[in-house]
This record gives sequence, structure tokens and C-alpha cells, in this order.
Amino acid sequence: MALIKRKLFNRMANMMLLILVLLQAPLPFAQDQSSIFSKRLAKFSINVYTKLVAQNSNQNIIFSPFSIQTCAAMARMGAKGKTAAQLDRGLKLISNNEAQIAESFHKVLAAYEKSSILHIANKIYIKAGYQLRDKFSSIIFKKFLSAVEPIDFSEDVRAAEKINSWVALRTNNLIKDIVDSSKLTASTRLLLINAIHFKGNWVHQFPERDTGNEPFYGNTDKSIDVPMMNLKKRFRYATLDNLNATALELRYKDSDLSMLIVLPNSKTGLAQLERKLRITPLSQITEKLDWRDVIVKLPKFKSEFEVELKHTFKQLGMSDMFSNDADFSRMITTSERLKVSKIIHKAVIEVNEKGTEAAAATASIIVGFSLPSLPREPKRFYADHPFNYYIINKQSIMLFAGKLINP
Repeated sequence: MALIKRKLFNRMANMMLLILVLLQAPLPFAQDQSSIFSKRLAKFSINVYTKLVAQNSNQNIIFSPFSIQTCAAMARMGAKGKTAAQLDRGLKLISNNEAQIAESFHKVLAAYEKSSILHIANKIYIKAGYQLRDKFSSIIFKKFLSAVEPIDFSEDVRAAEKINSWVALRTNNLIKDIVDSSKLTASTRLLLINAIHFKGNWVHQFPERDTGNEPFYGNTDKSIDVPMMNLKKRFRYATLDNLNATALELRYKDSDLSMLIVLPNSKTGLAQLERKLRITPLSQITEKLDWRDVIVKLPKFKSEFEVELKHTFKQLGMSDMFSNDADFSRMITTSERLKVSKIIHKAVIEVNEKGTEAAAATASIIVGFSLPSLPREPKRFYADHPFNYYIINKQSIMLFAGKLINP
């Protein structure tokens, strides 16, 4: 039992999955390209998060904006006309130029291609006997680093097992059964997947001996006792008067990644904070971070979240892709009309004393017709009530985003 507990304490995981299923029915860049990509992704994230909160107001949420955007951007590479224009706007892509869009994702994917703690994988399953158009295939392979594999979707159970095994392998078994066999039919032509897995240790780990049960105040006046981690170290910290909140950055070893936590000052202030965050760029928060001695209390937690994003995409102005007006004629060599039937996203995050492990996947199904300062009094950052958090890199590219209401 002690061994099992120790393994649990030593494990910190965050995982997400996004699936896009489709059924039958280089140019010059600005010098600040990474910054533009980051800001556009942040806008997309806020838009998606706002919709998800409206639908799941009293629920923990964890999702990967980057996973969702990447998977949908792969579909965008095969779109034309109004369908392409809606995706450009709705996904907040950096351009309406395919080469520039593809290169913006390639820079992020290539930067972590050999990373030991962050693994991002893309894959396209195509119905056996069908072929991708050369241009689409080239962009997907060279820029999105995606493999392509033929599969018999009519053998729905076997196909689902194969797809789910690939996702589980890429996400360290954190995400399983992302695709239900009932979602695959004889009319399924393509399935686009992005899977992302992150496992990192804190630069400053929380001593396990200092973890003990303490109260956490959820959405009600009542508290529940949860395992609370404790640590006093030097962190980047900010007082955010305009948000009536504070922010803390927890860095991961051997990477440019960190967890950013934004904590409302009031125990019941999460809803108000979320409204303000809609119009507050993440860069405005990270720019205010300063090195301070901080006494940190942070609950150990694990969250899982799964959502079908078709309704959310439609709310964000991307509706043609699901209708008979969809134009994905740049994808496959046949003249069949294609449309997206579902966009499935699944995420898991687990946080403990040692670090964080995270994974995500997105699938889309397409059918015929995602500097230290002088010593000062230590700050207190007591995350004993609901808060927002993000896993970002040094360019503030948002890999994961979530809120914790109930550890």
C-alpha cells in the first residue's frame, strides 16, 4: 500500500485528446511571428473556454487549446472557400495563407520534436483505397509532421481499437478510448488526430512530508479537506490589482515550460475573474511577474474532461464544416464531398509534489456529405479556493488551460 501511495505521490499527469473525423457526404514571416501565434492561440483559447464554462459552470475543466487548434488547422489545409475562411477566423489563425498557417504550427512542433518531456504527435487515418492529394499530403507530412495510415473504417471495432491504441501510446495511457466504434461507419473517409503528452518535474518540488489535509473552499460556503502541498521558495509572482487576483509561476526542470496559476483574491471570485480574463491578454499577466519569496499552498489534484466540440465550433462561426456546404475538396483525390461529423476532445491532468504529467488528443471525423530583487517579506499564495491555471512556454503559447473547482 505504501508503495502504491508513493507511486501516486511521485506522479503528476496532464493529458488531452482531440479527434476530428471526416465522413463522405515558403513565404516570409514577421519577426514577431511566435508572439503573434501565441496571442492568436490565447484568443482562441479564451473563446473556447468561455463556451465550455457556460456549458459546465460547476465542473473542473481541463483542455488543450493547442491540441484543438492543431487538429482543426490540419483540416483547414484541405479546405477551400467559405469553409476555409470560417476556420481562419474561428481558429484565430495567423493568416489566410496556407503556407504561413502551416509554418506557424511547424515552428512549435519542430521546437519540441526532440523534447524529452513534451511529445506532440499528429496522425491521419484514411479509408483504405483512398488517397490524399499530393499538396495536402506534403503539407501535413512536412509541416505538421503527421504520419498517414490507411484503415478499414467499416471494420469499426477493429479500427477503433487501433486508433485508441495509438492515442494511448502517445499519451502514456492517460487517454484511452477516445474514439467509440459507433462513431466510425462505412462513410468515414478520414480521421485526423493530434495527441500531446507532457511529463515534467518542478524546479522546486514540494516536500511530501509537508503535505497534509487542509480545507479547500469550492463554489459554496462549505469547505472540504484535501491533500494540500506546502513550500516556501523563490518564485515569479504578481499582484494583479486590475483582476483582483494574484499570479504564480511554477517552472518545470529542463524546459521552457511552466504552470501559471491565476488565483482570485476572493474565495468566491472565480466567475468575476474569468469575465476579466476574457479581455486580458495572458502576456499582460506574465509581464508583471517578479521574483519574490513566496509561501505556497497548492492542492494535489486530478481532473478529467471530455467534450464534443461541434456545438462550440458552430458558436464560434465555424458551421459550414459540419454541413453539406462544407468544402474539403483539397484533401482526397476523389470528387466526393466531405464534411466533419464530430470533433472530440479529451483531457486529463494530475498534479502532485514531484511535477506534472499531461496529455491531450483531438480527433476530427470527416464523412461524405484542434531578475531576482532585494529581500522582502514573503508573499502568501494560498490556493485554497477555485482558480485558473495554464501550462505555457516562454512565448506564452498555451498548451493546456483549466480551472479547478473541486480537487
